[in-house]
Amino acid sequence: MRIFALSDLHMDFSENFEWLKQLSDTDYKSDALITAGDISHNINELTKVLKILSSKFSRVFFVPGNHDLWMHNSMWKDSLHKFEAVLDTCTELNICCRPAKLGENDRNPVWIVPLFSWYTQPGEGEDSLYWEKPGEDSVNRMWSDNYYIKWPDQFKPAQYFLEMNEEHLQGSFNSRVISFSHFLPRQEVMFSTGIPPSAELIKKYDRRPAFNFSRVAGSSLIEIQLRKIDSFIHIHGHQHLNRDMIIHGVRYISNCFGYPAERRRGQIFNAGLMRIWDTSSEPGSYAGKTE
Repeated sequence: MRIFALSDLHMDFSENFEWLKQLSDTDYKSDALITAGDISHNINELTKVLKILSSKFSRVFFVPGNHDLWMHNSMWKDSLHKFEAVLDTCTELNICCRPAKLGENDRNPVWIVPLFSWYTQPGEGEDSLYWEKPGEDSVNRMWSDNYYIKWPDQFKPAQYFLEMNEEHLQGSFNSRVISFSHFLPRQEVMFSTGIPPSAELIKKYDRRPAFNFSRVAGSSLIEIQLRKIDSFIHIHGHQHLNRDMIIHGVRYISNCFGYPAERRRGQIFNAGLMRIWDTSSEPGSYAGKTE
């Protein structure tokens, strides 16, 4: 079984949806897809996309991203309520949001482990991935979550979602583990040159110099969890910059589809499905291939 990864599909853009529709209906029938969040803020569109993906792939794994929990109407009382509705939809469609083993009888079986997550902003906890950016807006006023995400009073989303994972991290994984989250697990994966980022701090395509992505990037608690289960590959999304790097024995992959304008600018390159594993092949014969 081949395993592909893709995040940040943003199917609200017609160009992105057209790409999905032209994806083969037959080539991936025996394969699995990890999709690491941000399909659509519209739950009807999200449901439609998940149905299409499940018709093209044998198994589909998913965790919600921030866009998937945006509140654009009063259908839900808050974003936590919407999160629960998204999980209910996944259950109805047989979309995997819990650990599952693939390729049981193959040469290289793996466990796929979804990790629910959120970001910790500076001042909210020591697990924040914040890295100071010269000239930044300290309240990130252009960050859409400030307007479209609504949590219950006193709610701590990063802590809540990571605690949700603990129950299914207690099991014994008798094969190698591939984990995934929407949000970033550590600072280094934000920057192609590592830490300190130097010139990468103001990235090549920085059209919003006052916006500091690291304020809302993720949480180092995700890193603790993926290390706890001895993950050897971790997939994440959210940053709309594709990365593939190894840090202390773990391969971190960000393979975002992103916005059409980002692909046209070259900010996102080789956009498409990335084959990250094949349960029937020797390791290294498939790594990093984009289709």
